[in-house]
Amino acid sequence: MKQFLWIMAGLLILSALLAGPVVARLAHRQTDCTNRVLIVKGPNGEPRECVCIDGALAACFAPGP
Repeated sequence: MKQFLWIMAGLLILSALLAGPVVARLAHRQTDCTNRVLIVKGPNGEPRECVCIDGALAACFAPGP
């Protein structure tokens, strides 16, 4: 039982160490909504046109007419 607890503690520490950079990267991706409309890169690298309302990202869609 003692060995099981040590293994679980080790896995918990390892997962926390691996999750740190992922969380930091996601937190850094926040967009700056100082303008009403802005162009950002989408998840696949394509351009996305986004609308900001009251300083918060409201909606994103493919640019075009």
